[in-house]
Amino acid sequence: MSDINNITVYLGSSGRCRDIYKESAKKLGDLIGSHGKSVVYGGMDAGLMGIVASQALESGAHVTGIIPKKLKDSERIHPGLNETILVPDLWERKLKMFKLADAIICLAGGFGTIDEMLEAIYWAQLSSHTKPIILVNTDNYWDEFIKYLNTLPDIPKDQLIIVNNMEDIFGKLKRWRTHRVSKNIEKLPHFEDDILSDSDQPIIINEASIKNSYLLATALGLKQLGKHNRHIGILNNKGQFDNLLSWVNHAQKEHFITDRCTELYSVASNQDELIAKLDKQKEINIDLDIEKWGPSETTTHIEVIETE
Repeated sequence: MSDINNITVYLGSSGRCRDIYKESAKKLGDLIGSHGKSVVYGGMDAGLMGIVASQALESGAHVTGIIPKKLKDSERIHPGLNETILVPDLWERKLKMFKLADAIICLAGGFGTIDEMLEAIYWAQLSSHTKPIILVNTDNYWDEFIKYLNTLPDIPKDQLIIVNNMEDIFGKLKRWRTHRVSKNIEKLPHFEDDILSDSDQPIIINEASIKNSYLLATALGLKQLGKHNRHIGILNNKGQFDNLLSWVNHAQKEHFITDRCTELYSVASNQDELIAKLDKQKEINIDLDIEKWGPSETTTHIEVIETE
């Protein structure tokens, strides 16, 4: 594990989840600090994100936050970080977090978390990297999502490591052997540009795969942030997305996905029914500060003012 120093953490910004998830974030911060590793994460002081950063700092870890200047997240920067890196947009944030990572750990979260996770899994499937991706299944939070991943024919099983206990993480990392790849990670594929284009065509996901799951998660994450209003549809013929949709319902109950976030997309078992639902899909504006983030995890926060 000597070649694993920077650990990028993907996890939820919700402050309204149960204490068991908050305790898991706290435990992870402790573990990273006690093992002398560094944290890279999304830079916010909200929800599990704020908890893992604060606890890692308290445990002696170096913590780097990556914040997009053009998103509302910039209003909730954790004030105590060792390093705060401002990037232009969400894609640059995700790319920077990935590039800095020697290993990736995913805790409970919502659309943003699965966007980041599936992005790393998709790039692994393309053989663009061999970084370990550890999914921590606290209190069976990810059960349905894991079932869904296991139905996908292109899942890179060697790099996706599932643990049920925090204590198992560093044992897995200790045994991990990192291999170098020749591909240029400066040109990793992503979908933000296509999703945010001027097109008003609906985004329809009709086949369950790692690539399409990543596309769906990105589209939902961006729509949740108000970055686009394109209609999103899931064609669930033969029940291929059943487990994914069950996970969304569970994530909603656990308050990692807001009630209105489930209105960002439509689901049907046949094309005609889906088109009819998409025609009726309404524009949804979500105030994440009120509906999701909850109180700050720190006593103060930094306000970023973008200037021309």
